[in-house]
Amino acid sequence: MTTLTRSLLVEFLGTALLVIAQIGTGYQLDILTGNPGITLLGIAIVSALALAIGITIGGPISGGHFNPAVTIGLTIAGHSKTSVAVPYIGAQLLGAFIAAVSANFLWGADLIATTQGSVPTVALLGSELLCTVVLVGIIVTMIRRTGGEGLNVLVPLWIGTAILLTPTGCMANPAVTFGHMFTDSFTTAGVAGVGPFIGIQLIGAVLVAVVANFAAPKK
Repeated sequence: MTTLTRSLLVEFLGTALLVIAQIGTGYQLDILTGNPGITLLGIAIVSALALAIGITIGGPISGGHFNPAVTIGLTIAGHSKTSVAVPYIGAQLLGAFIAAVSANFLWGADLIATTQGSVPTVALLGSELLCTVVLVGIIVTMIRRTGGEGLNVLVPLWIGTAILLTPTGCMANPAVTFGHMFTDSFTTAGVAGVGPFIGIQLIGAVLVAVVANFAAPKK
């Protein structure tokens, strides 16, 4: 198995782990409690745990991106090879899709289900911009300062916290947003909002990378 193949497998599995953890927890706690607050808290906790596991195990192999925004941000900032960007993003999106279908199957729902939703407001887009900028900012900063040491703690801490403090529940990840489009459950992302959310997430990643290159060029 080539190095790229191993990396793509890790990106696929890591992204799938995150998405199935979120959707599955949404199903479980929504059924058990019917309390949106408790369900959101559970999703925050399992998201942090899934990211900690994925980054700790997969980081040394692929870099542990599990997020197209992270891949694009690191590529522009010069910390990820341009040649792997498209394959990584493909693996991440496929992992998110398979995870959504698998979660729907496990909980006896339609394998693929969508909701129309509505076009997000400026406030909701601002929420995703904030979440993504901080996430990519943490990653780029720590890679430049420590070579990425500590990201298996800091990234889960930020995502777990941001899920609770933002109105969008902090997707901050185009693959997560894409995957959640295929489930009609607590974590669903309405079709009408997916494009704008992914767009603002990518803008956030690019902004961080450009600012990083300007303020502290990679040596």
